[in-house]
Amino acid sequence: MAERIIQVYRFNTGSCGGCDLEMIAAIGDAADIAWAATPHEADVLLITGPLTHSAKAALVALMQESEDRAPILAVGRCAIDGHPFGRGGLAGAPGLTVRLTLDGCPPEYARIIDAIRDVARDG
Repeated sequence: MAERIIQVYRFNTGSCGGCDLEMIAAIGDAADIAWAATPHEADVLLITGPLTHSAKAALVALMQESEDRAPILAVGRCAIDGHPFGRGGLAGAPGLTVRLTLDGCPPEYARIIDAIRDVARDG
């Protein structure tokens, strides 16, 4: 029986790209994780970046439209609380439910894979 593939969608909310590069490498090597073509097909929504004002509006609209179907995994320190910018991140969006936060700048490769699997399993 074939193992279920976890579909992930990345939403960059203003990151430097470090976490994105680690995610791309990690997902490229994980046989059970693949990129979703749209956020509506995703099992897990990956968020990177400090959540800029314009990105916040787009993210909130996406989550309302999808009725929070895909759990959110905040990848990297700036996605969590806006560090090193002093404020922002998903901490500045109290209306959004984050299933798991993954600290680091960027988080280690293996931790990204494990976190995606954990969020999808608990989904």
